[in-house]
Amino acid sequence: MHYWLVLLFILVSASVSAGEAPPFGPGTSPEPVPERPLSLKEMLDLSRKRNPGMEEARAKILEADALFREAGSGLWPRFGLSVAWSTGDAPSSYLFKTIDQRELPQNVDFNDPGSFRNTEAALWGRMRLFDGGRTGLMKDMADLGRKEAAFGLEAHTNRLAAAVVQAFYQVKAAGEFLSISEEALATVSRQLMVMEVQYAGGGVLKSDLLSLEVRLAEVKEEKVRSENRVRLAASALAGLLGFCPGTGLLPGEADLVLPELPSEGEAAMALALHHRADLKGLGFSVNRAVKGVTAEERRFLPELNLQGRYWHDDRDAAFDRSRENWEVSVQADWEIFDGFSRRAGKDAALAREAGLRARVRGLLLEVRLDVEESLSAVAEASARYQVAEKAVDLAAESFDLVHREYEGGAATITRYLQAELDYNRARVRKTAAFYDRERARADLARALGLLSGEV
Repeated sequence: MHYWLVLLFILVSASVSAGEAPPFGPGTSPEPVPERPLSLKEMLDLSRKRNPGMEEARAKILEADALFREAGSGLWPRFGLSVAWSTGDAPSSYLFKTIDQRELPQNVDFNDPGSFRNTEAALWGRMRLFDGGRTGLMKDMADLGRKEAAFGLEAHTNRLAAAVVQAFYQVKAAGEFLSISEEALATVSRQLMVMEVQYAGGGVLKSDLLSLEVRLAEVKEEKVRSENRVRLAASALAGLLGFCPGTGLLPGEADLVLPELPSEGEAAMALALHHRADLKGLGFSVNRAVKGVTAEERRFLPELNLQGRYWHDDRDAAFDRSRENWEVSVQADWEIFDGFSRRAGKDAALAREAGLRARVRGLLLEVRLDVEESLSAVAEASARYQVAEKAVDLAAESFDLVHREYEGGAATITRYLQAELDYNRARVRKTAAFYDRERARADLARALGLLSGEV
């Protein structure tokens, strides 16, 4: 018997040691980021597969499914085996064990029967016949928990998709800002080379040359800032897709086609009520709380259980059929007073239900505000983009005229630099307005719950 105890200790120690192993070690290396540009849809697919939050949400579904199976297990009978070895000189134990061994000696001294030794092997079974329906309610609650977890995954998918779209357009915008700064750097550098030649020939003033050199320094500084914005935006996007931040990703085609989005508050709110997974999941939470109240009320009802046992008692573990024993019983239990535990449990369940109903009202207000803010952001970004488009056309025409005037000697270097600066700023504003509009439209789709599936 001691050998079995030693073997059991070794097995438990091995399992505990295995469970304490860290999930990663110093040799763990991040998965390489794809080198080719990825379209927006490809990035959305990758994020759904690799994002840690998605893995966590899927794990919650598996956990809820396991809890559902566990809750339903109360409706099934339970049976098992047990083996016990005992020894002692307690009179009561001596009498019961030797009687079950069918070996009670004649003329035994009940006050001092002596010592005993016994090995008992038993097959037992239990089945709950009635518990007031609490097991069925618990199974229903677990089923609602499964549905709630599924909507939790859908809600996380909606939020993640919006974050990926935002980060994707942030990288695209940063890349275009960098291109604008590089073009400005090339333009100013060429003009500086021309002016240096003119200055060497005495055709321009030293102040004009210094002004252009200052502008060149400003453009170089803007280029450095743009390069840093590209790196940071790409790192953030890589993290959303489950890659190691800092490696960066190359954004490709923006091939995501959003469904037609409403522009009016009531129509948008109706769409949000139909699609928002967090609202649906919270509805299942309320239903689960209602069933929880009923389950607490059923604790006041009696329980009825069927149980049976078949066993052998033998001094030397021979287990002869002549020493077999069996017993079947039906037991009813009705707890009359429990120190107000059931009353407290019901009050807690009622409070939980009230809190969830208040949370539903609060979430409805949050969704309404979310939708209104998203609608306003789309309207503002669209208007800004229209204005920025016209501003770029006007600034480009102005810069072209001033450039020709400057080359002809009719415009000063100050006028030229101002026109060039206005043109680049207008291009930056147009680029920012364009991607702000696209991000605002994606955020409105998120607020309406439209990004949880394929769009």
